[in-house]
Amino acid sequence: HNTPNAIVTGTLRRDDDTPTRLLTNLAHLTTNGHTPDWTALYSATHPHPTPLPTYAFQHHHYWLTPSEVPEAVADGVFWEAVERGDLASLADSLGIEEKVLEPVLPGLTSWRRRNQDQSTVDAWSYRIAWDPVASGEAPVLPGAWLVAVASPQTSDTAVTGVIAALAAHGADPVVVEVDTVERAEVTALLRERMSGSDDEYAGVLSLLAWDERTCEPGTLSRGVAATVALMQAVEEIGLTAPLWCLTRGAVAVREPSEVTSEFQPLAWGMGVVQGLDQPSTWGGIVDLPRTPDDTALARLCSVLAGVDAEDQVAVRASGVFARRMRREPVTSAPAWQPRDTVLITGGTGGLGSYVARWAAGHGARRVVLLSRQGAQAAGAAELEAELTALGADVTIAACDVTDRDQLAAVVAEIPDDVPLSAVVHAAGLALPEKPLSKMTLAEFADIGRAKIAGARHLDDLLGERELDAFVLFSSGAAAWGSGGQSAYAAGNAYLDGLAQRRRARGLAATSVAWGAWGGGLGTIDEAMGAQWRRTGLMTMDPRLAALAMAHTVGSGTAHGVVADIDWERFAPGYTLARFRPLLRGLPDVIDLLTEDTHEDGAGQTELIARLAGLSPGDQERLLTELVQAEAAAVLGHASADATGDRPFSEIGFDSLTAVELRNRLNAGTGLKLPATMVFDHPRPSALARRIRTELGQTDTSSVDSVLAELERLEAHLAALPKEKIERARITSRLQRMTTKVAEIEANGAGGETVTERLDTANADDVFAFIDQEFGVD
Repeated sequence: HNTPNAIVTGTLRRDDDTPTRLLTNLAHLTTNGHTPDWTALYSATHPHPTPLPTYAFQHHHYWLTPSEVPEAVADGVFWEAVERGDLASLADSLGIEEKVLEPVLPGLTSWRRRNQDQSTVDAWSYRIAWDPVASGEAPVLPGAWLVAVASPQTSDTAVTGVIAALAAHGADPVVVEVDTVERAEVTALLRERMSGSDDEYAGVLSLLAWDERTCEPGTLSRGVAATVALMQAVEEIGLTAPLWCLTRGAVAVREPSEVTSEFQPLAWGMGVVQGLDQPSTWGGIVDLPRTPDDTALARLCSVLAGVDAEDQVAVRASGVFARRMRREPVTSAPAWQPRDTVLITGGTGGLGSYVARWAAGHGARRVVLLSRQGAQAAGAAELEAELTALGADVTIAACDVTDRDQLAAVVAEIPDDVPLSAVVHAAGLALPEKPLSKMTLAEFADIGRAKIAGARHLDDLLGERELDAFVLFSSGAAAWGSGGQSAYAAGNAYLDGLAQRRRARGLAATSVAWGAWGGGLGTIDEAMGAQWRRTGLMTMDPRLAALAMAHTVGSGTAHGVVADIDWERFAPGYTLARFRPLLRGLPDVIDLLTEDTHEDGAGQTELIARLAGLSPGDQERLLTELVQAEAAAVLGHASADATGDRPFSEIGFDSLTAVELRNRLNAGTGLKLPATMVFDHPRPSALARRIRTELGQTDTSSVDSVLAELERLEAHLAALPKEKIERARITSRLQRMTTKVAEIEANGAGGETVTERLDTANADDVFAFIDQEFGVD
């Protein structure tokens, strides 16, 4: 057993002592890279060795040579037999009798499966963490900032403090008082300030979420509703200035007690999704202390000025903290064990019914399942019979969890001899993707109503009752975001905030942000599940998802993330439009995104050789054909004719296929094109021009070549650290170039420049020039 790469096998088996059995075992050794002494075996028959066949035209044998056999092969064969419970194979491989191994195998098989389950669950488990980041010193905020404030709060100290801080750091704050939640009215207010152009604004800052007054139907605050209207108005008007939203007491950096607002966490759910839906105009979201001091406000200005592209930030007395997603194995913690009565909302739905089966099978004596239809729901009778067979008493009640009185009646009927020990709030489903701009406020509120109202009523009705678990089914939409799901993310973010507020009161609470449940359960159908898997969000085995829930609850965390994410597929698409600082808590994912592809240059050299001697037009045609061919291959078309020179967005490209096309073109050209190239260059011919420029094949006299050079310059600048830009004085050089272009526009390429005019001007000429250029009287 101490020999490297050893394969242990027997020679005979009970009731199988034939020559065939012996030869089969010798063959097993041979195919795993070992060489028996065949001449000794056949010494009496004088054999003639015959070379073994190889793969056709490849001259390689079908099995491994001794030096190629990894030690893992032996381990793999052994554990495969354990997983199958294959007593004969194990006994054979270990060279021992089956009767010796037989009493051990069940325990070994159970241990192996449990170990694999725990490894899978730990690989799915994450948490939201907060990393300290440098806030910079004395930032200067350029230009005018449009500041949206709820009318009743314009004179509040925190509001006036923010406005004063903006002014102290160089900005010109323009306050817009908002006393409405109607989109049209907010749009009209913004238009009044626009004067037909948004060029004067360097940013938009919303303090609207601070308004805690309740808004119908009671699951939103007026501040959140006004923030929805503001986001919609900004998009409708076409404002290009970045939009930042401020909250106070919405997230917990270190302690649950930091979450003091009931509804402001909704703004965080919205903000995470807006970063995906509006990547070019979304600034970010920042949480402040309830009473921010001068230091906190100065740090806020640093964030608004740009701190390493951070867009999810909390400012505290101890510094500035950025939101991160981090791996957090949970199986070392004890698993929650249900007992007595477990109440499950959404109990007859896919998730709720599965959790009910799990609870009944793991110790719950009674399960109370709530749904709108109750016992009339499809499959309710079968579910009740199944739960009864598992040994649990069952109550399936028709109860709308948004109705406090109905919910109170159900809770009151739970018998004292089997007391309520746990709640699982699984009600509320995601709806199809719908941009915020296409949604009414009523639709927005309705999407999260069951989640928010149900959780709110349960928390209120149960008061300070001690529970083993108070589990809230949240979503990855509020953790890392999901395009077109602003309202759904907001509702789930409410659950995350509620869990923190309950923990601050010393009560049980765990909000679990789920990825995708498989098995036909959860919020996605089969088609959507296939789409999610294609983008890297894999569907989870419900059995293991339930195990993850039990350990997450048992770990004592207020908020956990459970998702099966194939980062190699997911991360490139997720970061396609802009970098996502949330991922900085996952170093291996950052390495995946930043790793260089090592090209030998042969592809680029060959391509340049093909371009040599061709006219600029022929070069562009050749490269366009290359792009079209690769695009067709990515989309699965037989030929490039199916794509033509149509826009990439029209022929079916999305974030995932854009990354695939980028990878294929990088491999074929030897370049390192960005993943955003499909969106930066709308059609194959435009992308071909970019490739031609990158290869150095430019016609410097053409407008297209100048534009291509500017695009190339812009891409390189985006990759430079801020410090290098400052040291190289790149900004001032670009400003001089802009001035030169303006002079050429005014005077022509051969005209006299401003500098030349001033060199020969007298005093009267200088004053006349100032009057003309700057309007000085």
